[in-house]
Amino acid sequence: MDMRVSRTKTSILNAFTRLALDRRYDRIRTADLVAESGVGRSTFYEHFRSKDDVLLAAMEPILLSLAGAAVGRASKGQVRAMLEHMWTQRAPGRVILTSRASQSLQRKLASMIEKRLPVAQPGAVPQAMTAMATAAGQLAILRMWFAGEASCSADALAGQLTAQNRKAPRTAPR
Repeated sequence: MDMRVSRTKTSILNAFTRLALDRRYDRIRTADLVAESGVGRSTFYEHFRSKDDVLLAAMEPILLSLAGAAVGRASKGQVRAMLEHMWTQRAPGRVILTSRASQSLQRKLASMIEKRLPVAQPGAVPQAMTAMATAAGQLAILRMWFAGEASCSADALAGQLTAQNRKAPRTAPR
C-alpha cells in the first residue's frame, strides 16, 4: 500500500477514534471527520464511502477476534484481551452497539464469520443464516455486558465466546 494512502487512512481512523470518545456516534458527521483528520472532503471519499465505513474499518480488529471465536479459531486469551480493551471504551461501545450503525457491524461480522465456516452439507441451514444468527448473538451479548444487564468478567465472557463453537468442525475455510 502506498504510504500516503496508509497515512491518510490512519489519520481518518485516528480522527474517528478521538471523536467517538468525545461524542455520540450519531452526532459525528462526515464534515467532523474531514476537519478532525485534516484531509480534504474529496480525499476522505477516495478512501471511505461514509462514516459507517470508517466505523467498520476502526472496528475490524474487534470483529476479526469475534469472527475467530465464532468458529472456534480464536484463543481465549486473544478474545479476553479484546474484551478488556472494549471494556475500557464501553461508553462509546454501548452507544455504537445501540445506534443504527449496529446493523452495519452485524452484517460485516456475519460476512466475516461466513467466510470462516466450513463448507455446508447439502440440505443444511444456509451459512449466511448461521453466520447472521451468530453475529447477532455475539453483539447482543456485548450490548448486555456494556449496559450492565449481565455482569461477568472479561475472562468469563471470553470463555463463553470461545466455548460456543468448540464443537464446530475444524475444516479449512471456503
